[in-house]
Amino acid sequence: MHLIDRYEMSIEGHMKLIDARSALNHLQRLVQATDGKPEPDQLMALLSPVVAALHEAADDVMPVNDRDVFMRQACEWNYIALSPREGEILHQIRCCSDDGKEEIYGAIGETLERKPMPEHR
Repeated sequence: MHLIDRYEMSIEGHMKLIDARSALNHLQRLVQATDGKPEPDQLMALLSPVVAALHEAADDVMPVNDRDVFMRQACEWNYIALSPREGEILHQIRCCSDDGKEEIYGAIGETLERKPMPEHR
């Protein structure tokens, strides 16, 4: 069984969290303005967007491990994602010849063009 080492959320899910935070801030201002005694109907009307946005954001969260992230990214870039063993064997085969090494460097260059590494300062 794989251990979940992190969670991922789409941009839409992140926007729902921002919506929930905005609705919560609005609710907090209302409660402070009414000395902590808002009308029940008004309170329910203000709580419903917070609850809905939190439910939608929670539904969007996906547990992932590094291999899942790699496989999804490979598919997005139209690469064929190999199993770890297939990748290891292919790498060994390519390293045996100059043509294979050039192919590896070309794939690395193409990947860097698609998604450059962050600059370290």
